[in-house]
Amino acid sequence: MHHSRATLATVALWAIVTPGCGSSSTPVATFSTQSLAASYSPRTDLMVIGPGLDGAPTRWYSPGFPPLRSARFPTTTPDRDIAEVIRKQLGKNVLDPAADLNPIQATQIAGLLEKYFGTPTDPRVWIPGWNDQVLLAVARPDPTKGVFKNLSALATAVRQWKSAPWSEDWTTAVAIQRELRLDDATLARGSVVYRRWCLQCHGPTGAGDGAHAIELNAMPRDYRQGIFKFVTAFVPPGVPKKGLGPSGKPLRDDLKRTIRNGLDGSMMQAFSALTEQELDDVVSYVIHLAIRGETEYATLIRTLQPTEDDPDFTGAELAWLFNQNVVFVLANWSVAARHPIPIPPENTPSEADRLASAVRGAQRYNEFGCASCHVNYGRELALKWDRWGTMVQPRNLMLGVYRGGRRGEDLYARIYGGIAPSGMNAHFDRLVGGPSYPDQPDKIWDLVHFLQALGDPAGRERLLKADPTIKLDP
Repeated sequence: MHHSRATLATVALWAIVTPGCGSSSTPVATFSTQSLAASYSPRTDLMVIGPGLDGAPTRWYSPGFPPLRSARFPTTTPDRDIAEVIRKQLGKNVLDPAADLNPIQATQIAGLLEKYFGTPTDPRVWIPGWNDQVLLAVARPDPTKGVFKNLSALATAVRQWKSAPWSEDWTTAVAIQRELRLDDATLARGSVVYRRWCLQCHGPTGAGDGAHAIELNAMPRDYRQGIFKFVTAFVPPGVPKKGLGPSGKPLRDDLKRTIRNGLDGSMMQAFSALTEQELDDVVSYVIHLAIRGETEYATLIRTLQPTEDDPDFTGAELAWLFNQNVVFVLANWSVAARHPIPIPPENTPSEADRLASAVRGAQRYNEFGCASCHVNYGRELALKWDRWGTMVQPRNLMLGVYRGGRRGEDLYARIYGGIAPSGMNAHFDRLVGGPSYPDQPDKIWDLVHFLQALGDPAGRERLLKADPTIKLDP
């Protein structure tokens, strides 16, 4: 159906009217500096890529000097030791778009971002139609040269292009755009809510660099990699990976819960006064910022670190790369949405059942290797780098304060799927064959009940009374 006469006719018309790149039917466009004045700012800050920074921090950073900012200004930061650690990884685990992206690429990426995602007051998530997808894919070289020097060669290239896999991804992207409620009207309303309540901390592009961000202990969430910590989706390792993959993608309900309830132990307050309409709208807008940011992030990585087989990413080649990333990012949101974490009932009908489960959970704690990160149950400093290049301290489990929620199902999701951006491992594989009730206990629920007891003095007392061999003190 996609390789119809209509498609070939469109290709023919495009080739005749616009022999070069940049037609109005493609996302390649030239934008003046004035037209970008009211746009989202292109990314120029240092970017942590791949699995993250090497090593581990030895101390907390100074207030007001998050690590990447120190690395950007190494001679003026009080944390010169931290800046040096990061700057040694430039070009490997850290990229600098401001220094390494050439002006032509920077201008084109800025134009593509506005073409696909609009502006703060006119946001959108635009996916080119199928005919435009075909044009972007097959007409990347200059149509006036080589195989595309005549119209028949271009039509042949369209017929020979293996479109089936791409058609599937494009169809998925179009469908999830609707499912995530990324229509223009919803995004316009969501942008108003965001500017009113969120921009002060999370900034205009979702970079976590708002006016109040510098005052906060932990940096506000940076949406621009498209990953979040407290999610209830987990995609098994065997699922094919497109682009940067679906890891860390939340469900809409995850974002709604975070905004509605806040994050305990952090500066993220609860916004309980928002109406359901406002909440739905601002969730869509946050997803818009995340998709925009990840598309930019993925495009910059490939542009700044091309392989030997990659073309020169300018002009139509860069437009195709950008378009691919848009589709892959959306497709990955769809993959995550299809993999909610399966959380079975607790199956502890009595307090005695719950206590027995918690006692078993003390054994699971060692079996799962939790102490390797939560040293002395998290009471000792064991800092780690996260995927954003900031620092995290594994949770002090004795306090019973969990940013992702303290309900049993919240803790179950954290243990089952891990917290990928923070380096917390997933433990879904401990449930061989899935939850095994009623034949034998669910190991993850055992560990959840143990953690809930740890965070409560009375619970700890009951644990030790039930099993004096459990060691809670150094």
